[in-house]
Amino acid sequence: MNEEYIISKSNIRSAFMAFFIPGMYTALWAGFVPYLKAKLTIGEDVLGSMILLLGLGSCLAMAIAGKLVESWGCKNTVFLGSVIGMASLAGVTMGTTIMSTTVALFFFGLGLGISSSSANLQAVLTEKVSKKRLMGAFHGGWSLGGFFGAGVLVVLLKVLGLPVEESIWGLLILLVIAMAIISRFMLPFGTDPTAKSDRKSKNPLSFHKIAIIFGLLSFVSYLAEGAVGDWSALYLFEDKNIIIEEAVMGVMFFNAAMTIGRLLGNRMGQHMSSKTVVVGGYLLGALAMGFIVLLPGYASMYMYLFLGIVLSMVVPNLFSAMGEQRMVPMAQAIATSTLLGYAGILMGPALIGYIAHASSLMVAFIFIAVLLGLSGFVGKYAYSLMESSKDESEV
Repeated sequence: MNEEYIISKSNIRSAFMAFFIPGMYTALWAGFVPYLKAKLTIGEDVLGSMILLLGLGSCLAMAIAGKLVESWGCKNTVFLGSVIGMASLAGVTMGTTIMSTTVALFFFGLGLGISSSSANLQAVLTEKVSKKRLMGAFHGGWSLGGFFGAGVLVVLLKVLGLPVEESIWGLLILLVIAMAIISRFMLPFGTDPTAKSDRKSKNPLSFHKIAIIFGLLSFVSYLAEGAVGDWSALYLFEDKNIIIEEAVMGVMFFNAAMTIGRLLGNRMGQHMSSKTVVVGGYLLGALAMGFIVLLPGYASMYMYLFLGIVLSMVVPNLFSAMGEQRMVPMAQAIATSTLLGYAGILMGPALIGYIAHASSLMVAFIFIAVLLGLSGFVGKYAYSLMESSKDESEV
C-alpha cells in the first residue's frame, strides 16, 4: 500500500471519539462498582478477584488486537471491541450471581482491550496519513470521556434520582448508536498506507528489543499514573498532614493537569521533537515526584499540577514512536506497548502498596521518582535505536 490518502476533519474527530466513548463507558463501570459490591454482598477480596478477571480479559484482547486490525481493518475492530465491551457491561449490571457477573466482567475486559488497542492503532494511522501531531488530543479524549461519563451518571442518579441499572443501560444504548455512526468515518485499513511495502506481523506481539523497551517505558508511565491516582490522597493525608477532605485535591490536580496537557499538548509538541517530550517528561516527572516527597503540606499537593503537565504527553508520544519506527510491524509494536502499559496499570498500585507496607508511602514515592529518572535515560537510548535504524534503511 503506497497510495495517497487525504485525512478529513471527520476522520480526525472519529479517531478522537474512539477514545472518548470507551472513556465514558469505563467511567460508568467505575461508578457502578459500589452498587455491584452491595448488590452481591461481597467483600473487597472477592471483588478484587473478580476485577482481576477483567484485567486478564483486557490483556488477552490486547495481545490479539493487532492481528484483528490487520485482518478486519481498524474501524471494524474498534466498533467490534466497543460493542463487546458495552454489551458485557450491561450484562455486569444485570448479573445476580458472582459467577455470571465475573464472566460478564471478563468479556467486558476483552471488549475494552480490543477497543483500546485498536483505537491506538487508529490514532497512529491518522497521525501518519495526516502528518500531524494528534496523539495527545486523542489520549486526552479518553480522560475527557471519563469526566463526562462520571458527570452524566451523577446527574442521572443524584439529581434526577433514576435507578442505576436503567441509567447505565440508557447511556450504553446511546453510546453504541454513537459508535456505529462515528465508526463510519474512521480509517478502514489496518496497516500503514504510507509504507513502501505492506508488511504484516506473523505473531500478535513482538519480542524485538525496540518493542520491549518502548513497552517497558509505557509500563513505567502507566504504573506512575495508576499509583499516583490510587495512593496520593492517602499519602497527603498521612505524610503531609492535609485533612482528608482536602487530600483528594492532589489527585484532582493531577488528573486535571493530565487532561489539559494532553488536549493542548499537540500544539506544544510542534516546537519539540518526540524524543525531547518523552525524555524531558520522564526527567521532569522524577523531579516533580522528588518535590512531592520533600516539600511540606500544601506545597507538596500543588506539585501534582506540575507532575500531571510534564507526564501528560509521554504516553501519547510513546505510541507515536511505535508508529514511526521501522524495525517491527506497527501493529505488533503497538500491541506489545499497549499490553505492557496496561500491565503497569494493573500492577502499579499493588506494587506501591507492597513497598509501602514493607516501609512507607514516602519510600514508595521515592521508588517512582527513581523509575521515572531511569526511564528518561532508557528513552534516550530507545530513540537513538530508532534513529540508527532509519539511517540504515535509507542507505
